[in-house]
Amino acid sequence: MHHSPVTRLLPDLTFGLGEGPAWDDRAGLLYWVDIKAPALHQLDPQTGAHAVWHWPEVISCCGLAESGEVIVSGRSGLWVFDPQSEARDLAYPIPAMAPDMRTNDGKVGPDGAFWVSTMQDTSDRGPVGVVLRITGDGQVTTMLEGLTTANGMEWSRDGDRFYLADTRALWVDCWEYDPVTVTLSNRRRFVTYEEGDGKPDGGAMDAHGAYWSAGIYAGRIHRFSTEGERLGSVSIPAEMVTMPCFGGADMKTLFVTSLSRGADSVAGDGGLYSLQVDVPGPLPRRMDISGRRI
Repeated sequence: MHHSPVTRLLPDLTFGLGEGPAWDDRAGLLYWVDIKAPALHQLDPQTGAHAVWHWPEVISCCGLAESGEVIVSGRSGLWVFDPQSEARDLAYPIPAMAPDMRTNDGKVGPDGAFWVSTMQDTSDRGPVGVVLRITGDGQVTTMLEGLTTANGMEWSRDGDRFYLADTRALWVDCWEYDPVTVTLSNRRRFVTYEEGDGKPDGGAMDAHGAYWSAGIYAGRIHRFSTEGERLGSVSIPAEMVTMPCFGGADMKTLFVTSLSRGADSVAGDGGLYSLQVDVPGPLPRRMDISGRRI
């Protein structure tokens, strides 16, 4: 697996909990969040122009809308944000969560809905997290339950297989997804992390159907075949890598977020990184929000 040297972007900035990157192929911009701030960030990798917007509640991930706006997932639900006007709207509320809960990993699915997980925001969290599916007309459906730290959400190239990791349980599982009945079935173990791999965090699918998984605590991004065979790994100069994201003009730039553990951090933790890889990612999916209730 060939790749260019790893570059730290915005080297003067350290993020408390960098997460949820999303590439806007139309504008050539990268978005990601800092959960600890909480804030939404935007970067133009070509010019280095960087913008940041602070948020009134904890946010955890972001995605794109067909309208050109940005979808931002927070404790209260999905916000629709216009980077041009800086207008934001909590367009898709979700059922109220317990005070110690928040949203976590999320993406726009091949069905055009936004899927997002929830988790306890405590060190002794339990298996009380769920995966929610939120459609453009505001319907909220619970797709999975009993998760501790749900991450790594992705779909196969044709959209009929769903992937999800539970970081603390050290597994990545996959399900068959039926877009007609909107159901998940036939769950199976895809990958079990072993010693030295770290723990499975955020994930990304490349255009060849291979699954890329952030090995947090190990500073590595692993690539797995459709059958769960390890095809290679990339070392990142930060132990606490959280999520990979494909982008760039040819979709062969891999952007990687990471978090900082404060006094326990090693050099590089909390940085944003990029590298060129030899396989592209697919173009990003976008949520159709034309049916939202205003």
